[in-house]
Amino acid sequence: MTAFRLATGDDDDILRRLLRDNGMPSWVDITIEREPSYFTGTHWLGPEWAVLGQDGSEVVAMYTAAMRPSHVNGRRELLGYLGGLRVGLRHRHRIRYLRAGFESVRTLAPAHGTVPWWFTVIAEGNATALRLLERALPGLPTYRRLGDYVTYVLPTSRGRRLNLWRPAWPDEGTAIVDFYNRHAAGLQCSPVLDVATVERIGPEHFLVHQQGNDMLGAVALWDQRSFKQVVAQRYRRPLGSLLPAYNLYARLCRRVPLPQTGDALAQTFLAFLALSEQSPSLNEALISDALSHCRTPAAALGLHARHPLLEIIDRFKPIRYPVRVYAVTFGEAVDLDRRAVQPESALL
Repeated sequence: MTAFRLATGDDDDILRRLLRDNGMPSWVDITIEREPSYFTGTHWLGPEWAVLGQDGSEVVAMYTAAMRPSHVNGRRELLGYLGGLRVGLRHRHRIRYLRAGFESVRTLAPAHGTVPWWFTVIAEGNATALRLLERALPGLPTYRRLGDYVTYVLPTSRGRRLNLWRPAWPDEGTAIVDFYNRHAAGLQCSPVLDVATVERIGPEHFLVHQQGNDMLGAVALWDQRSFKQVVAQRYRRPLGSLLPAYNLYARLCRRVPLPQTGDALAQTFLAFLALSEQSPSLNEALISDALSHCRTPAAALGLHARHPLLEIIDRFKPIRYPVRVYAVTFGEAVDLDRRAVQPESALL
């Protein structure tokens, strides 16, 4: 019999092992790891928990969940996020684990949202999960597709210092929060930023674009490798054998260098990016200038599929990781207006 329970600090080794051993397939199989401790990088913007599934004494699966202040139809709501689903290799393709796991979501959740549904993302390349979860099988929740979303990984070597950004001042947290939230309210599932989160990330990691006394842009340069790593586990043929040649090409042509097998991608998130409406040329200059401030060879930025910055971002020759955003419902209605769906990539 499969039983699910909330994970505790005593389960840290088990959680980290499940993340290490169960990657996500694509042209490069990657694992999202939490070293040196699973719980170090949790509870951003709200309560977050992990759930373990056991078959007898054997741990066979896990998932993660969070309850975050988020924008829904322009309002601040508490919205649940489901992610981190991992099932051990020997126990995959057994739907009873999925049924039991989803059944546990509402009973184990230590916090509940102000809207009755959750959201999640599934990679476009994960055909097995897409086929299964979109079929609305008995005992599983309904997955309603809300929109498409892409995380772009940009080479910071294409950045250029233009002095358009300045470091945030130590007492500027409230102004940054207010500016970001005004812009993020125009998107669905975007986080509601607060001063405590700015302080935890570190105000010194935020940049501000200002003209006169007016704040016209804000972004956090957030390197998460101290608590969360994107690790390349295996490259598909022939890229694996050609990796040294590709990385030489990447250095010469200012493309994103790829990590060696077993290494983490050295990237900085361009997190909580908000820009007032500017000319395309200024927006391109702001992205270029932000890249020049990064201390890693790659920078990650998540945007919805209709975002006006897409044409600009493509000029920086990024690598694309497309996903689908879903509302996960247990029979409840999902009432959303036509705003684009854009969660924060750094929090997924």
